[in-house]
Amino acid sequence: MKQQKNGERVLVFSSREICYCSSNFFAQQLGAAFGELGFAADVCEFTKEDDLDEKLEPFVGRKYRVIVDFNSLLPRMVMDDGSHYLDHLDGPFFDYILDHPLFHYNGLSSEAENFHVLALDEAQKGYVETYYPHVKDVHMLPLGATEALYHGEKQPADHILFMGTYDSPDAVYEMVKASPEPLRGIMKQLIERRIAEPLLPMEEAFSEYLREESLELDRGQFALYMNTMYSVDAYVRDYFRMKALDELISAGIPVKVAGEGWEKYRCAKEELLTREKAVFFSLSFEKIAREQILLNVSPIFNRGMHDRIPAGMANRTAVLTDENPYLERQFVDGKNICFYSLKHLHSLSEQAGKLLEDGVFRETIQQNAYEEFCKKHTWRCRAEKILKLADGVS
Repeated sequence: MKQQKNGERVLVFSSREICYCSSNFFAQQLGAAFGELGFAADVCEFTKEDDLDEKLEPFVGRKYRVIVDFNSLLPRMVMDDGSHYLDHLDGPFFDYILDHPLFHYNGLSSEAENFHVLALDEAQKGYVETYYPHVKDVHMLPLGATEALYHGEKQPADHILFMGTYDSPDAVYEMVKASPEPLRGIMKQLIERRIAEPLLPMEEAFSEYLREESLELDRGQFALYMNTMYSVDAYVRDYFRMKALDELISAGIPVKVAGEGWEKYRCAKEELLTREKAVFFSLSFEKIAREQILLNVSPIFNRGMHDRIPAGMANRTAVLTDENPYLERQFVDGKNICFYSLKHLHSLSEQAGKLLEDGVFRETIQQNAYEEFCKKHTWRCRAEKILKLADGVS
């Protein structure tokens, strides 16, 4: 990395309100990490209700080493003369996309020149590169995580925690059935394929369908279809969350869930399920730090890493996650993480039972994971990587 100059600045935005105020938290954490590295960090949070001219004008023309936002609205913003706001910022801009890029069709279609993307998944990185060629470059970089302030005793190892939002798959499927043809039929096909093969990225499932039907779409049409079929991704996410809880509860393993929508989940053994209210993202780490085992179910990142994984590691909570090729290269099953298979869900209850029953095994994973987090997955690590990527921008 090039040497820092005195007074060098970075800029971090939070332009979009994301569930549990996570975008604001990420912006503050990344800004603080840049500060630890000796940079003067400007952090700008705003909403559509703010006076955008007043909020955004101060940054125009000011020199920045790097500029970052999360699920950004900035690529769609234009000046009075029709030019892109991003192209008036003096520094490379990186949009940290926190879900599948199919949801960000409008932003990624921007023709701003000063536009780079960070993705959480290797396949999604390739998706942006293929279908949004105007984006200058794309990098895969998982989110960092934060250690809780709480360092006291953990709760007994008698349940599994899952933190996240839930919606009834049946309710999501109603949106699919209400879609016009040919979308309705295509979406039903993609859902079937992705449930049968949980490691199949959505864009690959769609490409397979087009080949089998001898259909062709250009890049723009393909990306637009993907955006229109967002219900497929939503359905697959909630379907596997439902099935994961079904598996644990049917095996007699108590589960605690925290997040919005869990009142919609029903099971045969309600006494094994504890529902807790959602908390702001900044407080989620305090909850995780009190727990022994954290469940991750992330079929929508099947070549990447959801931030629940480093969040558990940061707080010495054993992470039980669905396996994928990226995670298998990064971690060692039974050493610093525990894997199960979405295709063979009985492996989930087997691994959960082992973590609950074998305290030495569980504590070894917790400690090894914490050490792995400290070396590779702090926000400071992410800030250092982003600076290196910015230095490589032409």
